[in-house]
Amino acid sequence: MKRRIKVTITDFEPLKANLNNPEELALYEAANGNTYDAEIEHDGYAVVDLTEEDYIELAPGEYQLMIEDWTDAGKIEGLTLQTKSDPADDKALLYRMVDEAGEVAQAPVSVPKQVVELVYKTWFGKKQRADVDA
Repeated sequence: MKRRIKVTITDFEPLKANLNNPEELALYEAANGNTYDAEIEHDGYAVVDLTEEDYIELAPGEYQLMIEDWTDAGKIEGLTLQTKSDPADDKALLYRMVDEAGEVAQAPVSVPKQVVELVYKTWFGKKQRADVDA
């Protein structure tokens, strides 16, 4: 499945240890901080085709999913909830409410993606029963 991602490598030491070719490492360094369309594998790794010959493979902690434009997430009490990536913080998202005319009814608010994920898991995730024998 293709998704928009931003390469956000903070520590190149593991890559240096695993890559034997300085030219390969240079691809990762050049891609860092840039946004690409990537194939997200079932294990969470992202494959980015840089050119027809060159690609990089990113671990889940080396990239962030991105939504670059305001995207409708749903309706709440006659208003439309919209979201997009926070351009000021790769690890956060923005949300806002707009009315039917497209006017902003609630100004954008930035929230860390991890907070959204944890709140979702708490409210809507499947709970494991403690009394079930493994």
